[in-house]
Amino acid sequence: DPIDGTKGFLRGKRDGGQYCVALALIEDGIPMVGVLGCPNLPASRDDKRYEWGDDETDQNNKGSRGCIFVAIKGGGCYQLDMEGRACQRVKVTPNDGSAMDIASARFCVGVEKGIADALGQANSIAEILHGPGAIDDDGDIARSCRMDSQCKYAILARGGAEIYLRLPKPGYQEWAWDHAAGSVVITEAGGEITDVDGGALDFSLGAKLSKSVRGIVGTNGGPFHSAVLDAYRQQEESR
Repeated sequence: DPIDGTKGFLRGKRDGGQYCVALALIEDGIPMVGVLGCPNLPASRDDKRYEWGDDETDQNNKGSRGCIFVAIKGGGCYQLDMEGRACQRVKVTPNDGSAMDIASARFCVGVEKGIADALGQANSIAEILHGPGAIDDDGDIARSCRMDSQCKYAILARGGAEIYLRLPKPGYQEWAWDHAAGSVVITEAGGEITDVDGGALDFSLGAKLSKSVRGIVGTNGGPFHSAVLDAYRQQEESR
């Protein structure tokens, strides 16, 4: 996908629009290599300044903005700078509770709610996991960041968030290129990705994923993933 996150690209880099170049190698229906080039993503996991500062320029932010994620099945996930140097291995937030519990897990979701959370299911899941105060006064998940593109997979891969949800309107069929590269990045960083029923994503069907995929869940894996799937089922039963 030459520009994944088109609306983020059009939103503009100074306003924090996120987009990426996403490349994947698929063999026998299995993504083997994933590359995400994220020109506007802060280089540091702890840097939440997605919008540019007033004094920020293309000349003075080369070391602080822009990164590339490369993952090979069985070989781990690595973050590089935009020159392809400064390579470091990245991993998701530990899922054994040593760094964070489920109730504190951070969401990374899409800007466009019509695609990212068409029916408000993500908010319901957050309320189940986080309890009172899960939703802020603007109607957004309090512990969350919003951005376009597969940069969300990169954020989870380097431990900047723990939960990614994509819950489009019923009948929407996912494009394979919107998830193939990101799926390698997150799994090789130690995370997990499935559909909302806990099934593996099948990339052997051509340009689109199966019509049975009602939504996609990416997490730091283990009990976190199980908790999100359980919360999805709970909110479905109560709707």
